[in-house]
Amino acid sequence: MKKLTNLKTQPNIQESRLKENIELLDQIRADAVNDIESLTEDFQHMTLVAESVQRNYRALLAENQLLKGTLLSIIDECGCGQGNRCDRCWKLLKILASDNSEEKPDAARKYRAILSQLRNLE
Repeated sequence: MKKLTNLKTQPNIQESRLKENIELLDQIRADAVNDIESLTEDFQHMTLVAESVQRNYRALLAENQLLKGTLLSIIDECGCGQGNRCDRCWKLLKILASDNSEEKPDAARKYRAILSQLRNLE
């Protein structure tokens, strides 16, 4: 009986590979959970940034509307008549109507430039 207990059994290679695979899968799953948590934090940060941009844009629009109203009241209070506007009132009306033909911005080109700058940040 002593001789039987002294025999060394060879490790089962297939079993050890299966155990290694199980450990590896557990590590992969843990990494995936960490990646998802990190991604969630990134989305939360992006949401905060988007909300901040939205607030700032609304404030800018409100200020622009106030400025537009002020300029229109200046035109209305001017001594020139509606059919006979002075140069200053015509200039203000053209500015308000965005009829500045000298500087027409190419919105699509500016948008592409902004996108390329953002992509370069990544």
